[in-house]
Amino acid sequence: MDSIKKPFRFERKYLLSSDVAFLLKQRVSYVLSPDSSSPGGQYLVSSLYFDDQYNTSFYEKQNGVLRRDKFRARYYNGNMDKIRLERKHKHGEMVYKESNILTPVQYQMICSGEYAFMSQNPGPVFEAFYTAHVLRHMRPVIVVDYTRQAYMHPAGNVRITFDSGLSASIPSASHSFSILAEEKIMMEIKYEHFMPSFIESLLTGFPFTQLSVSKYVMSKLVLHGMHKNSTVVISDSWGANVDDDY
Repeated sequence: MDSIKKPFRFERKYLLSSDVAFLLKQRVSYVLSPDSSSPGGQYLVSSLYFDDQYNTSFYEKQNGVLRRDKFRARYYNGNMDKIRLERKHKHGEMVYKESNILTPVQYQMICSGEYAFMSQNPGPVFEAFYTAHVLRHMRPVIVVDYTRQAYMHPAGNVRITFDSGLSASIPSASHSFSILAEEKIMMEIKYEHFMPSFIESLLTGFPFTQLSVSKYVMSKLVLHGMHKNSTVVISDSWGANVDDDY
């Protein structure tokens, strides 16, 4: 079974207005290249998130646990010929990700809560997921979709992404809910070892909100009615540094 491993990298999330995002994209595109895996660097991301019977992933993120794991199945542009079951290990601002490839049949099985096949297939993510299931009863909880514009640079293996149209739904539900207001964009900055100063300079001088919550947590809060409306209202409690410059 194919297995993909990626080294630890720094990862930070920011909330931008659409106007700021437009200006930043203009700057970034002069130095960084669009993601070559999709025309123009833009593509649709679909993720099915899993949690256990205790909602451990949700509460660990909410409580600021330093070291934690999260499992999701992800595919791109609606293409389910190649789906990855990913284990995302977080240690502070550093993230390590590994994945195993799922067949469409296996994906339908995990959507139905059938995981026994993992015990018969080698792979670190299969093993970790199945162990978590035996101990804590894993289940699919939320589907998150959004459009991503991605830019890359080999120095520091920097990747800057702009995510828009964020929506979420309960698995198998026919209706999804908007998670961010239309005028809001989520920017993620990822790099290994160091952030080159010439790239960092591109990001200075703009008002950002550094987010302290993940897409999974935001989606779960909205879908479980913890806000008055179906769209997240951004407040100080969502961000680590509200309206700070980068």
